Amino acid sequence: MKRLIPLAVVATTLLSACASTQAATRPSVAASATFPVTLTAANGAVTIPAKPKRIMSLSASATSMIFDIGAGKQVVAVDKYSTDPANAPRTALSGFETSPESYVSYHPDLVVLAQDQGGTLASQLASLGIPTLILPPATTLADTYNQITLLGRATGHVAQAAAEDSSIRKGLAAIVRSVGSHARGLTYYQELDNTLYTATSHTFIGALYRSLGMVNIADAAGAASSTNYPQLSAEALIQASPDYVFLADGTCCGQTPTRFDARPGYSTIKAVRLHHVFDIPDSIASEWGPRVVTFLRMVADDVLGKKPTTGSTS
Repeated sequence: MKRLIPLAVVATTLLSACASTQAATRPSVAASATFPVTLTAANGAVTIPAKPKRIMSLSASATSMIFDIGAGKQVVAVDKYSTDPANAPRTALSGFETSPESYVSYHPDLVVLAQDQGGTLASQLASLGIPTLILPPATTLADTYNQITLLGRATGHVAQAAAEDSSIRKGLAAIVRSVGSHARGLTYYQELDNTLYTATSHTFIGALYRSLGMVNIADAAGAASSTNYPQLSAEALIQASPDYVFLADGTCCGQTPTRFDARPGYSTIKAVRLHHVFDIPDSIASEWGPRVVTFLRMVADDVLGKKPTTGSTS
């Protein structure tokens, strides 16, 4: 289920929720690293005739991937939600545009999207001779690695993409080792917005928590509603009383640990009583690219008590 909240920044925060309604197409690539190269993304087979020199990335995760594999100098424009890296050429574009007019003025020779809001943008760009790749929100960590590999082929940075893939895997593994058994069996709730939308274990972000041995209180609600992004009731959250709460709605919805603690009835939640309510920047919690390592490190540090809580201390 995709839920749009009338706050611009939340569009990126909840992009991962779109994965439950979009086909989880695993990108595939041709064996050759030379151009032309034909790749298969969510919008089907796409041929890139030559190494692109004017890339547009309308996906914050894709932007991080492209820059991290060394193709940043080929990028001429990114969407307004692409904050990593800070020096990416940001525009006022959202990535939710439904017609190509906003894009063609940048004269791109490759466009990367997380979704095709109107269902025809990619084909319209293709009719103008602009190769377009739709790389939808990851549903698993494998999707992250596959998209990095695909972008390596698409941009002519195959070796760098392989190195980035390896770096992410090693970074995550090192964090898991550092936590050991400390997080095993601990329950948690991650908040996507202040109306209690959350993500289950069957998402890329849930897989990260699961790698630490943590247990998601939203899984039952997700199974009952047949979605990986269910909305909980306050009563259900209070009754579940998770050991840890992670707020990923500070930018979109102005939520803080202190505000969470002060919600009616929440004082009985174990995470509140133990001062285990933490905030994580919305963008880091919603991106499935290289920042997954940053995300897991933040969670690990919170669980291990390596930084002071920002919640109430009374």
